Amino acid sequence: MGEWIVDFQGRNHSTAIKLNFLWQQGNIFIMDNHRAALWCWVESLKGADRLNLFHVDRHFDALFSAQDYSHFPHDRFEHFSISEYLECGYDNDFFAVTPLFRWDNYLGLFIEKYRERIENWAFATHGKGTAPQSIPFAAYEPWEFPAALGELKGSWIFNLDLDYFFGRMSDGQMGRLFTNAYIEDWGSGLRKAIDDGVIQVLTISLSPECAAGWGGAEGALAALTQGLGLEFSLPE
Repeated sequence: MGEWIVDFQGRNHSTAIKLNFLWQQGNIFIMDNHRAALWCWVESLKGADRLNLFHVDRHFDALFSAQDYSHFPHDRFEHFSISEYLECGYDNDFFAVTPLFRWDNYLGLFIEKYRERIENWAFATHGKGTAPQSIPFAAYEPWEFPAALGELKGSWIFNLDLDYFFGRMSDGQMGRLFTNAYIEDWGSGLRKAIDDGVIQVLTISLSPECAAGWGGAEGALAALTQGLGLEFSLPE
């Protein structure tokens, strides 16, 4: 059975700094945005010498700032509770606290902190946001999936944002780009890679602001979890 690491707060806006829920079953984590992903990966980092990371998202999420990184809590970070992680921040010039781990920079901070521990990097994005500048990475296109999941070798952190399955339509609104069958096949591919020990940890983000709202994101999640064989739904 799964458990709520962060209790469901409701179908609220996430913006870059709010986390409305975090749920875990085994090595699968589901959240409304990927702000907490780095915290979810720590156990895998403790247990392996060399890992690989696959990031699937409309955005790169790899924004990096030396100011952010100067406040990284190196000494105790790998022992942080989720509350300590989410509360981590620093004072800014506006007499407020800037949260350290945000939905656009958590991967940039991860790259700076752990790049020597990651052997291969792979990205599938829509080219949005800031691409990583300090690492080489393989780039994948939508038509290479889900077959590419079965070709992975070694041990992987897999980071999937459901907004990858969405795009902006001609009317300016966000809409689904892919069928339920395609997304279910993703889930089946991920399940096999997890069962084979290839994926060590899977983090899934709904990103409703970028995925046609909560209804759109939850619809895509239902198709994915069908393929994963995972029972999960948000409270009404």
